[in-house]
Amino acid sequence: MKHLSTYLAILALAPAPLRSQGPADVVLTNAHIYTVDNARPLASALAARNGRILFVGSDAEARALAGPSTTMVDLHGASVYPGFTDAHAHLLGLGTSLQRVNLAGSSSYDEVINRVQAFAKAARPGQWILGRGWDQNRWPVKEFPTHDALSRAFPNNPVVLTRIDGHALLANARAMQLARVGASTPDPGGGRIIRTAAGAPAGVFVDNAQGLITRAIPASSRVDKGQAILAAIAESNRWGLTGVHDPGEDAETIGIYEELARAGTYNLRNYVMLSDPGEPESASAQRNPYIQRGPQSLLYDGHLWIRAIKLYADGALGSRGAALLAPYSDEPSNSGLLVSRPEHIRAWADWALRNGFQINVHAIGDRGNQHVAQVLRDHLLQDPRR
Repeated sequence: MKHLSTYLAILALAPAPLRSQGPADVVLTNAHIYTVDNARPLASALAARNGRILFVGSDAEARALAGPSTTMVDLHGASVYPGFTDAHAHLLGLGTSLQRVNLAGSSSYDEVINRVQAFAKAARPGQWILGRGWDQNRWPVKEFPTHDALSRAFPNNPVVLTRIDGHALLANARAMQLARVGASTPDPGGGRIIRTAAGAPAGVFVDNAQGLITRAIPASSRVDKGQAILAAIAESNRWGLTGVHDPGEDAETIGIYEELARAGTYNLRNYVMLSDPGEPESASAQRNPYIQRGPQSLLYDGHLWIRAIKLYADGALGSRGAALLAPYSDEPSNSGLLVSRPEHIRAWADWALRNGFQINVHAIGDRGNQHVAQVLRDHLLQDPRR
């Protein structure tokens, strides 16, 4: 009788509406829970049902929501936080980076080559070797590398190593040969080929010039991309990320996100931005399924938002592509690159205002930001809703 009265006393602690909905699936107790509620910032327990938190409060109140099949977890004072959201995370890029050589933190060009060699021991002759993460500003010599040492280390394999900011890459001789890039190849608009004194490509390609090389890399299959995305989600969850803002993916990648979300395997909330589809009135943009569908929010139980377009004003500081009002102090002949014409950003701003999309623009340098600020100011002043 004593045990029954104790149980009834504890049961009475749980809010009646929650008790009536059935027992919790999981109850966490003896924790330091940060609630993000200024009125009650800390709690010791929570209860969840069907993947959703239904109660946060005291241990006794949470235990009262348990049933015979409830999983009880004593956290022994561990901390619990709401899921984190990364406001700038390229999900597919993370997934593919897990399958490539990681060059982040390398302290010299020699270390870059050593890491690539260790990663590619089993590579077949002719197989493309890809990596990302080098940063010449961390090296004793701060200048861009040339391809020569990389080409000597890999004479038979095309090697493409993307800079840490994604705005430049280093290609070896074999990669440049397969891409048919040489001294006569002109710099594309919004891009720059770093050249030797004789005019030949030195190996580094900045911003839009990267496409001269990447167009030759064999495309990943849809299955490979799906596996990479799932690996990225698992890695994100491992660090406590439950949401990301994904700045710039193509229609195929977003389509894979939707497939995974429909299958119930997309364990993230993603505010994904459609990467620049071309000119707004071009045939390619108008055929884009996400342009045709219009803005979409809270798809698949709040796992996907598809209502933004990512544009690019300029490059990045580390690769000397950010558009500056004055030249770079260590490169007086260079003041950066405008990756997109201001008229292009203006056209999309006008289109988005009429069609309910958000425009997000990568702008790093002061000149790049000045162009974007002027365009957006002009269009905000035209918005009748302001």
